[in-house]
Amino acid sequence: MNITMNIPGLKDVVITKVEQYEDIVRLYVEMERKNHRCPACNNWTRRVHDYRIQKIHHL
Repeated sequence: MNITMNIPGLKDVVITKVEQYEDIVRLYVEMERKNHRCPACNNWTRRVHDYRIQKIHHL
């Protein structure tokens, strides 16, 4: 189940998973893919070199 919502500081993210451990809540979010320019050839592409999980301690 994916939920789209506005979180302050993170516009238009899709929440893919929610975990709660005692007083900690973890939201796993994804952002919409956007076109970017390749730094090597300057062409537009939707491919991204690296996807990774990042922690955001607070907004």
